[in-house]
Amino acid sequence: MKTKSDPLTVLLEVKAGIDSTLSDELVSACYRLQSDHQYDKDRTTMKKMQALVEELISSGEEDLLL
Repeated sequence: MKTKSDPLTVLLEVKAGIDSTLSDELVSACYRLQSDHQYDKDRTTMKKMQALVEELISSGEEDLLL
C-alpha cells in the first residue's frame, strides 16, 4: 500500500536536497498561498505571491529570503 505524501513536506525535502538558501517559512507561505487560491477563478495568485515576496523583501528579514 502506498502512502500519500504531503506536498509541502515533499517541497521542503526537495529544497533541502538541493541545498537552497530559501527559508522553509518562505516556501511554506508560498505553498499555502497557492494551495488556498488554486481554484480561484480570478487568477490573481501570481499577484498575491509577488506581494508576499515584496513584503518579505521590504521587511528587511533577509534570512527569510535568499
